[in-house]
Formats: sequence, structure tokens, C-alpha cells
Amino acid sequence: MKLLQLATQVGSKELGQTLKEQFSKGVDELSSGRLKTRIEQARIIAEHLSQLKGAAMKAGQLLSLDASDYFPPEAIEILSKLQGQADPMKWEQLRVVLEEDLGADKLAQFENLSETAAASASIGQVHRARLNGRDVAIKIQYPGIADSIDSDLSILKTVAQSMLTLTGRRIDLKELFDELSIVLKQEADYELERENMKEFRRLLEHDPDFVVPEPIDSHCSKRVLTMTWQEGLSVNEWLKKNPSRSERERVGTLALNLYSKEFFEWGFVQTDPNYGNFLIQEDPLKLVLLDFGAALRYTREFREDYVELLKSLATLDRQKIIRRFTESGLIDPRESDEAKELFCDLLVNSLEPFQPSKQPFRFRDDDYARRSREIGQRFTQSLKYSPPPRKILFLHRKLGGVFTLLKKLDVQINVLPYWDRMVGSTIHS
Repeated sequence: MKLLQLATQVGSKELGQTLKEQFSKGVDELSSGRLKTRIEQARIIAEHLSQLKGAAMKAGQLLSLDASDYFPPEAIEILSKLQGQADPMKWEQLRVVLEEDLGADKLAQFENLSETAAASASIGQVHRARLNGRDVAIKIQYPGIADSIDSDLSILKTVAQSMLTLTGRRIDLKELFDELSIVLKQEADYELERENMKEFRRLLEHDPDFVVPEPIDSHCSKRVLTMTWQEGLSVNEWLKKNPSRSERERVGTLALNLYSKEFFEWGFVQTDPNYGNFLIQEDPLKLVLLDFGAALRYTREFREDYVELLKSLATLDRQKIIRRFTESGLIDPRESDEAKELFCDLLVNSLEPFQPSKQPFRFRDDDYARRSREIGQRFTQSLKYSPPPRKILFLHRKLGGVFTLLKKLDVQINVLPYWDRMVGSTIHS
């Protein structure tokens, strides 16, 4: 009902603007009217999606965070309202999911089942209980979430595409939304997440630095994921205890080690950038890994090509960099020379943390953050044809999440050994 109401309101705004244009003669008036219509549509969408959950809310978050430079700032300001924590759903609604998926007998086996959510997100929420003498976390999907993904994304894509048109760009968002659809449908499949969790447990079973919950197969389904409860502090809770610099650097090193293993060794990456997916255990320090719905696989061929791109970047030969990255499809060859030069500026700037002269690199470097943001904005605003690159969109979201965590920890780490191990080529000075 909310989706129908949203479509009706957005459509009526479009119809009203079309009628105005039939009687308007001024180009400036047309442009201004069209912009106001899109901004009003964005406001309507943000209001409705904040009441909904699932794909629409998550896609709106991604657009407002990762593709913000592509759209008018007024629209992004409105969509940014979707970044807040999702409100928990009433227990009565989630109990229905448990009964439908597990049955009354298995539901009755849970002891001390808390009706208060321990955590909530856009697709589901977590409740605590005991099962066969063990503390467990029950991740329950909101009703109807999986069925709404296609319709949610369709609505958001239509308005996002129309807002892009306002900027004079001919960027096709189809591949971006196709990738969004794939990842969101994965996240809504708790059976797949259970298998992902098992694989991470297998990959890390001999590594004492990481803890992965164990799924309880007998009490899992496509919409219910029961796993062992893991104690630990959130990153924010842990930092409030004023850990030492060496402890903060230890946690930062663990996050870097994990990303290196995921992409460069396994080709299996948990791509959700939210550092809320980590818990920290103390004495000894360990990282607890949570939420494996957005785990994506990258083929050996893709990873080898990615390393070759990094090697070309290390030469600092601008013509070679632009040619290689254009051939890889990460920037449309029709873009202007200015856009390609800005793209090269962005890539070279991203290499700065790995420069030998910058070691150990301080991740809370405000000057570097400012320059990165300014170059990124200028580059994105110069684009006419290139959408956010589908091939590396979620991979680089994860990498950005690792960088954000290291910045939050306020650490200085020598990252040159990571470059040497992953790429194996010297960065030219």
C-alpha cells in the first residue's frame, strides 16, 4: 500500500510538471520547474522509504553515500535521511515469521526468547535466546522484504535516472541497479548467508585472531538464521574505554589482514562496509565477524586483472594509467580529456597512503581526506557517461569501510608491506 501511494504521488508530480511545460516558453523556467519537481519527488521518496525497510531503504542509503556526487545536492540532502538506524519491528509481526518458517515445535524450543531486538537493520533484526543450553542470536527477516526488492529498486531507479538527466548527463544506471539487485537478493536469502558463514568459519578455523559464529542448522530457514551468540564490544564501545595506541593499531592491522585475505587470497569478500559488523573481544584482542549476506566472489582472472591495474597505477605514467583503466571499462572512453585527467588525479591520490615516504601512514589525516573528497567531487561532476563502476562498486565500498575504521581508530600503520605482498611492484616516485 505504501509503495502504491508513493508511486501515485511521484507520478502526480511528474504529470503536473508536464502540463506546466506545455504552456511554458522560457528555457530557464522549464529547467527550474523540472528541478523543483525532482527535488519534491526525492522528498516524497525519502519520507516513504524511511517508513519502509528492505531494498528501497538500503538502495537509498547507497545512493546518498556512494553516488552522492552524481545527483543534485538538494536531492542528496533529502535521501541522506535514509542513513539513520532502522527502527525495530514489533515482535508480534516477527513471531509470525518464526512460526511459519520453523513451526510451533521448534519455536517452543527457544528459552528466554527476548521480545526486544538486540539489533535492527533494513532487512531484519536480531533477538537473543537460549537453545539446548547455548546462548543464541536469532536473525529474523522482516515479512515481505524479499518479495519487494524488484519493485523497490524499480521506483528508486526511475527517479534516480530522472535526477541524473537534470545534470545533463547520459549515464545509464542499469548496471548499477542490476548489481544492487543481485546483492540485495543475496542479503535476503538467509540460507545463502548461513553457507557463507560456514565458509568463513572454515577459512578462518586455524586463525586465532578471528571469531565467526556457528549457525544452528536445525533452526535456520530462508528467513531465519539462528547462530551462536558472540560476546564482544562494538568499535564505539571499545574506544570509549581508551585503549592504548598499540591496541588500536592491533585492531587496525587485523582489519587490514582480513581484507587482504578476503580479496587477494580467497576471492571471497564480505562487502558490507559497516564497521558495526565487527565486535571486539579483549584479552587477547580478537575480531568477531558478523553478517555475511553481502559476501561476493571474485574470480582469479578478475583478481589478476585488478592487480595488473594496480601495477600500471604504480608506474605513475598518466597516459598508461588512463589507457589501462579505460580498456578495463572503469571509465567510458567518450568522457572528455578533462574527466580522464581528473580520473588519473583521483587514482594517483589513492596511491598516496602506500608511498614509502608516507610510512607509517596516519589514517586520520584531515588534509588527505579533504584532498581526496575534493578530487573525487570534481571527477564525478565532470562525468557525462560513466556510472559508478559495477565491477568494483561493492569491493571498493568494503575497502572504504576498512579505511573509515582505521580512521576511527586513529592509527598510524606502515601499509607498504601490504602493497608489496598484494601487488609486488615498486611505486615510482
